[in-house]
Amino acid sequence: MAINDWWRGLLADLPFIRRLTDQRHLSVGEVFACFQRLLAANNRAMELLADLGEKLSGDYIFDRRYLEASAASLTQAVADSILALEQLTFSPFPELKQVHARLALQLNDLLAGGERLAGPLVIQLREAGLAQVAVVGGKCAHLAELICRGFAPEVPGGFVITTRAFHELIDANGLRPKLAELEGRLADPGSPLAQITTLGEELARRLGAAAPPEGLLALIEEAIGREMPTGGRLAVRSSALEEDLDFSFAGQFSTVLNVPAGPAAVFAAYLKVAASLFAAPALGYRRLVFPGEGRLSIAAGCQPMIDSRASGLVFTEDAAGASDERMVIVGAWGQGEAVVEGAVATDSFQVGKGEPPVIMARQVPVKPTARYPDPEGGLSERGLEPELSGAACLNDEQIRALARLARRVERVFRRPQDIEWALDAAGRFFILQARPLFVPETAGDRRAVAEAVAGLKPLLTGGRVASLGVGAGPVRRVLAPEDLAAFPEGAVLVARRDSALFSSVLGKVAAIVTEIGTPLSHMATICRELRVPCLVNVPGLLKTVADGEEITVDAESGFIYQGRIRELLALKVSEGMDLNASAEFRLLRRLLRAASQLNLVDPLLGEFRVEDCQSYHDILRFTHETAVQTLVDMGRDEGRLLGGHLARRLALPIPTGILVIDIGGGLTPEAPDDQVPPEAVASTPFAAILRGMLCPGVWHRDPMPVGMRDLMHSLFNPTHHDPVGRQYAGHNIAIIGAHYVNLCFRLGYHFNLIDAHCDQVAQNNHLYFRFLGGVTEVLKRSRRAAMIGAILRALEFNVKIRGDLVTARLSHLPVAEMERVLDLLGRLVGFTRQLDVRMDSDQMAEAYAQAFLNGDYDIVNR
Repeated sequence: MAINDWWRGLLADLPFIRRLTDQRHLSVGEVFACFQRLLAANNRAMELLADLGEKLSGDYIFDRRYLEASAASLTQAVADSILALEQLTFSPFPELKQVHARLALQLNDLLAGGERLAGPLVIQLREAGLAQVAVVGGKCAHLAELICRGFAPEVPGGFVITTRAFHELIDANGLRPKLAELEGRLADPGSPLAQITTLGEELARRLGAAAPPEGLLALIEEAIGREMPTGGRLAVRSSALEEDLDFSFAGQFSTVLNVPAGPAAVFAAYLKVAASLFAAPALGYRRLVFPGEGRLSIAAGCQPMIDSRASGLVFTEDAAGASDERMVIVGAWGQGEAVVEGAVATDSFQVGKGEPPVIMARQVPVKPTARYPDPEGGLSERGLEPELSGAACLNDEQIRALARLARRVERVFRRPQDIEWALDAAGRFFILQARPLFVPETAGDRRAVAEAVAGLKPLLTGGRVASLGVGAGPVRRVLAPEDLAAFPEGAVLVARRDSALFSSVLGKVAAIVTEIGTPLSHMATICRELRVPCLVNVPGLLKTVADGEEITVDAESGFIYQGRIRELLALKVSEGMDLNASAEFRLLRRLLRAASQLNLVDPLLGEFRVEDCQSYHDILRFTHETAVQTLVDMGRDEGRLLGGHLARRLALPIPTGILVIDIGGGLTPEAPDDQVPPEAVASTPFAAILRGMLCPGVWHRDPMPVGMRDLMHSLFNPTHHDPVGRQYAGHNIAIIGAHYVNLCFRLGYHFNLIDAHCDQVAQNNHLYFRFLGGVTEVLKRSRRAAMIGAILRALEFNVKIRGDLVTARLSHLPVAEMERVLDLLGRLVGFTRQLDVRMDSDQMAEAYAQAFLNGDYDIVNR
């Protein structure tokens, strides 16, 4: 099906779209109706993502039909959101529909049992990630994810010869029929293993002499030039589709080390890696762990060789199940190949997982030999000098540094890790591999948890589970975006409300707990995707927990305990190990990787564009924010608003001159046609703003004393030559509905805009605020902007300031919280009017901001 056929079929059934083509503009009421349809579509999609995310816990039974129905409903809901946005903006979004169509095909391919052979033949490792696991394989996807999460210095760069290259290699050499026969036998539980291995041997032999598909050698040469412009040696490692994801495939595929950095040599090494997919042990292992599944695919990661002084492995938990509070580090001199093969004696260190890491035990045997790169290629074994063979390959400082690095990796993937590491001559650690570590469950776990929890009284209860799991650590309160900058590793993030901005620290947090929030928020979706335990709507949270206090968050039962409940943590880890054995569970993971990853986080950043949408979640975020901006802009189109609408003047005891346009339910039926009193306003958000504007003491009536310099500036710069300011000239207009307000008004030289939607569904709610202008010179206006920004940040807005222009956003708050914030915005409008005259210093701006937050509005009169 062509990429737009599905969309054309959908549009053919929508007479409203055909009607729009004959219109130049929508009425205000139609615009708001489109916005309501977009909210409904987004809510359906977010509920589906949340429901799919909940299934990752393993506490629910589901089958393939559930996944197929959910994927189809999700695809339709996102399409409805895009259509509503096109209706709302009267603009086509072909690029957005192309992203949607591509993602729909990707989900359909996953459900059909395969992956679309899309993407490049060669891709830079830093450009990949877990969302592209089908292209780069499990091992490289994990390494790329680490690079994306801030591990670029510790993960060597490089490139990936992708799964698409593998299948083009198969086709170019006439091996597709033989591969299809092998896949069919693997999927048939009745096929004899001997027949499977015979087919595998034939494929491996023919691949060993295969010719490269067209263009592959040139792409490899180009990638080498980008990554290694001065030459050197490469490590070419396997990265099969399922490798290091749900099962490790440890030792099943080939790695070729110390490969000359040339296209021919790299391709020859790649053929050895690709052929290892068909080795008898690998096929037997695959049949054991994936019964009834036959799809075969492999990629290869090509990275610069690390000149390892020492190498080894880290298990971030004791793989024997003896303790979840310590990790095990093993290592030896030279390259790590001999360590993972068990071919040499190794040092072993047991290290506590606390801070600082404590070395609890060590074993340092004599290591007579080590493996090092051979000038001719590959590795060779060499004898060690006695003083080196008997010494530990890591000193205590290096052991602690490696333990901290391993802890960071574990937090990224939310489960125990098996990490391959290398230490170079300069003392720098590198991560060569990170995969799940499977820890056996002990028989006493459940009894131990029951006994441990039975006698404990929870510190807090009553929260809603947004993402299942258990996490423990010291509390770190995040009350403003700046608090995220120095967020400590392993802390529990405690905040008043949830925010998509928390995504910047999800690789560090042990859990997230908020007083306000919804399981359908963007943050909650990201938490489920990244397996971060999360509770929202926890009453009394900020009054109960203090910074630095150790707590355990049980996001299974909704309880928070004081201290670290080790039995709870151990049980959750052990229970999580068996979930991935289900084919449906693995399919769910793939579907969510494609659909729920969120890349568009901050709408105030320039990267918030169609071309940055990479998932359904991104599309939903983009459509919602673009729709809000459309409503904001509508409030500045005075000719469109006043033409054909009944604008009624609002009767207020303060001089605002606001005209009200009711688009449905904004005023009571008894409201007069002119001079509408405040009590006749039925709009929830506008009534809250008016309560704030009319708060006693907020609206200071006496004129501010203006100095001669400010007076001359106002006379000769009436709009400060700012095109944004000129858009606000004219009438002061409030477009209101039962749950909506777009208030655009000018008070002297001050321009204000508030756009808000506020109903009982928190996911629907948003608040947009803009402030600009003033009568004084630019320095004073900028200080007032900084003061307003400080107040808004204290109210947990996402704020952007440019000169004297303040833009702020807030979303997904419950209705009571929305009303509280809107009330405060109404007060802010009155409080800050003409206040730029007083902004003689930065200290003065800070003092006025603090006075407002303390409710001391009379400071203006002092």
